[in-house]
Amino acid sequence: MNERLVEQLRRIVAVEIGDETARREQEGLPPLDQLDRTQMARSILRRELDGQWRAAQRRGEMTLNPDEEDHVMDAVLAGLFSQLPGLEAYLARNDVTDIFVVGCDNVRVRMLDGREQRVPPIAESDERLIEQIQALARKGGALGMGAGMAQIEKEFSPSRPLLDLQLSDGSRLAAVAWVSARPYVSVRRHPLVDADQETLVREWKMYDEGMASLLGAAMRARLNMLIAGGMGRGKTTLMRALLHECPPDERIIVLEQEAELQLGLDTRRHDHVLELVERPPNMEGHGSVTLADLTWATKRHAPDRIVIGEVRGPEVVFMLEAASDGIAGTLCTLHARSSRQTFEKLINYARRGGAHFERADVLQTAAFALDLVVYLDLTPDKRRVISEISQVVGYDTSDKQVITNEWFIPGPDRSAVRNPHGPIPVDMLDLLMDHGYDPELHRDNGYDGRMW
Repeated sequence: MNERLVEQLRRIVAVEIGDETARREQEGLPPLDQLDRTQMARSILRRELDGQWRAAQRRGEMTLNPDEEDHVMDAVLAGLFSQLPGLEAYLARNDVTDIFVVGCDNVRVRMLDGREQRVPPIAESDERLIEQIQALARKGGALGMGAGMAQIEKEFSPSRPLLDLQLSDGSRLAAVAWVSARPYVSVRRHPLVDADQETLVREWKMYDEGMASLLGAAMRARLNMLIAGGMGRGKTTLMRALLHECPPDERIIVLEQEAELQLGLDTRRHDHVLELVERPPNMEGHGSVTLADLTWATKRHAPDRIVIGEVRGPEVVFMLEAASDGIAGTLCTLHARSSRQTFEKLINYARRGGAHFERADVLQTAAFALDLVVYLDLTPDKRRVISEISQVVGYDTSDKQVITNEWFIPGPDRSAVRNPHGPIPVDMLDLLMDHGYDPELHRDNGYDGRMW
């Protein structure tokens, strides 16, 4: 069976059902029940399969026979409906980024625009909620029988009251019970798998067209970039959108703690992706494979570009060395509460696990390796925005500090504005403009572009 087709169809159905659920909620209409969702899913699948059949006929390609179509529909339906029936509607919605559960009846969802709203109970009792989480843990996070990827069974019990689980749709679930007043569940979602820069500019209003032009040019020029920011600022979403600027046949190696980027889902955008995921130790404490292990191993696989979902430990040193050794276009994210904290965090991560890296060595390697640092923040109304973009210029051996040139700085609402005292150097500006950067696209396009 074509597992990629099943996954693509599952995503289409989930999005449309999620949109319909949101519409009904906004208009005060009764929610969809299980029969409604199943019938709607079958209608969407029939429409999509008919469309694919006609397209294949026009191209002269082989088409699925009726039995094969039935198998695909069954696989999609089996994988669609969740082991968490009370949460499935929110897992399917494109506008939900987080789900917070305090017992069966205190449930809130956070939206892309930062708003939170309380939603109906997701189980009839706390005991039933725990049973659902336990069933999901036993299936290793597989939301349905057709989830496809290999899942690792986990335990959620009084002897193991903390659960950390990646769901088969890419969301991350954390649960606590028996050591808390009530069972707590938090689900961190990544709904914008398909979002490109146009989506972030026009719909999310994360930055303007000029900055999109600059970042796209930086990707095409194969500059090495670090995307930093606090939790929930959109680092992974921005990274994914920037990677959509890469040619489809570019050989990208992705290293992650959890499979969040999911670049390989759409082969029209990326058809040469190697995705490696960190493996935690087993219950006996053996068999772990860390990001540092994976980063060291990637050099033997001849990548065009290395991407690390988020650096959190000594893998940062291997990543910086790979970038400074000639693997251009390296991209990673880093958790930092301020732009000033970014380079200090690199030192802290490099020393995790008992490594003895000197401060000067880490900073000097970072200065050699990185070209740009992009910092994300929140506006007062909780909108995720790019707040700063800095060029890494070099390393000052006397002050033992990385030298940066702040091209964009926080404006009154924390959203980035061009820095009149930090122009892009002429050689860098020429490089970016050769790769498609248009400075006149910025909202503040009164600047000349060379002399800001």
